[in-house]
Amino acid sequence: MFRKIAANFGVRVGSALLNLILAILFSQILGPEGKGEQSLLLTTVAIVIILDGLVGGAALVYLSSRLSWKKLLIAAYFWCLAVSVLAYFCLQAIFSFSKTPASAIVILSAISSFTVVNSSLLLGKEKLKAYNLIQIAVPILTLLVVLLQYQMWQTIFYEGALFYAYFGSFLLSLIFLVANWYQNEASVSWLQVWRQLFQFGLMNQLAHVLQLLSLRITYYLLAAQGAHAGVGLMSNASSITESIWLVASSISLWQYAVISNSTDIQYNQQITEKLARFGMLVSLLVLIVFLLLPAEFYSFVFGKSFGGIRVLMFTLAPGVWVFTYALIVGHYFSGIGKYSVNALASGVGLVFCYLSAMFLIPNYAEAGAGLAMSISYISTSLVVAYFFFKAGGKLSIFPNFTEIKALFERLFRVVTKNANV
Repeated sequence: MFRKIAANFGVRVGSALLNLILAILFSQILGPEGKGEQSLLLTTVAIVIILDGLVGGAALVYLSSRLSWKKLLIAAYFWCLAVSVLAYFCLQAIFSFSKTPASAIVILSAISSFTVVNSSLLLGKEKLKAYNLIQIAVPILTLLVVLLQYQMWQTIFYEGALFYAYFGSFLLSLIFLVANWYQNEASVSWLQVWRQLFQFGLMNQLAHVLQLLSLRITYYLLAAQGAHAGVGLMSNASSITESIWLVASSISLWQYAVISNSTDIQYNQQITEKLARFGMLVSLLVLIVFLLLPAEFYSFVFGKSFGGIRVLMFTLAPGVWVFTYALIVGHYFSGIGKYSVNALASGVGLVFCYLSAMFLIPNYAEAGAGLAMSISYISTSLVVAYFFFKAGGKLSIFPNFTEIKALFERLFRVVTKNANV
């Protein structure tokens, strides 16, 4: 368990560092407004990807060891294409403030969605190494292309960089998929395949799109007021603060793969409680370090126009830390197929975010957006916690001394073993 979580964490840290370098380049070269446009592009692409995954994503993880990969793959690809066509017309009408053409957003999201389909099948069979390599390929390729662009033209064309990165990641996912192809031609009709994909995917993806909107709707509200620079500031502030979720994300990736293949409810709850304790502790320690860094540090890293992000980080901090708990416990419900809990929690968070943002943003601008996001994190976490306790789970905030001691002993054994290899 520890080795797999550590490997996932290493990939997440590496990916986060690469994305941080990209954020610094964008901030230094394009300023707050350019960074804001980049954030709006990524967020919009992410929303379309989630809609593309209504019959994919988590459902494929759950069904990959139960149904034919051939039928799952055909159904998921067909859905991605159908949604992409519909998304094109919707984006043309809705996102008029974006400088990115609707066609570019749809193509990027479609390529990434195909990659998600492939990697989800691999994750369902616990091929974590392949899954992690596919994930980290995007920031690596993006950074390489961006650096090449800047060397040649002294500027950045982010859309072009994403095209190369997403397509490269897609090709890599195809290679791993073929190499690990799972032969299971059980006699399941196409109707049953579609029914189960919707059954296990609809609520989970609905939860994801509601969660993403609750976390990022403030970007669109700021942009609608013409505050693209404010979006850039919020983007960097939230990226730094939310990086404390690296631990929770690494934990939950392994947790979800294990729970989705387990029927022991007591074991699933106990491991979720234990993982939540360590996730909350480590996240708090990292968050404190970020908040103690002076404003001058962030001005130096991102540019003089970004010194104000430290204040925004304080508005985000309470909610971001509490949401660590929801990330881990929420994957318990995903692992047992109860996606409706996460969908409901994310929906509540979206409502609270929107209502509070409508008052806070006009009065406090970016700081108001940060407070609204924090309110959303906390309200979502409370709903998830309520259902976990109702299901028999227990509140777990921090590990006790015995657990911490055991963890360090395990770390010491792993490091010693590796050193002797």
